[in-house]
Amino acid sequence: MSSVIIEEEHYIPYSVAKKYVYELIRNGNNSSILQRTYEYLNSITKCNDEDAAKLMEELAQLVEKEEIRAVIASICPTTVDEVRSVLASDSKNYGQEILEKIVELVKKYLQKG
Repeated sequence: MSSVIIEEEHYIPYSVAKKYVYELIRNGNNSSILQRTYEYLNSITKCNDEDAAKLMEELAQLVEKEEIRAVIASICPTTVDEVRSVLASDSKNYGQEILEKIVELVKKYLQKG
């Protein structure tokens, strides 16, 4: 049995996870759980993996926590209220201007994807 060393851990959006699962399947690591996971991620992904990664980068200027940026890039909230719901788990308070900027960023990448 081989040993795996995890050097870094990151939160990623659904579309990036979908890409990694697809690569596993394509490389012959196909199992029913991988196939179901891929199908599920394919059904909920709202933008492509490149746009989700770019969105995560741009969100870094507005949202400090990587896990919250990943959730935003995964579910792509398009209203201030939806963004506010995602940010409720953060202890930081976000003003209306920041919330609107997040919605603008999400819509920018939804239009591209």
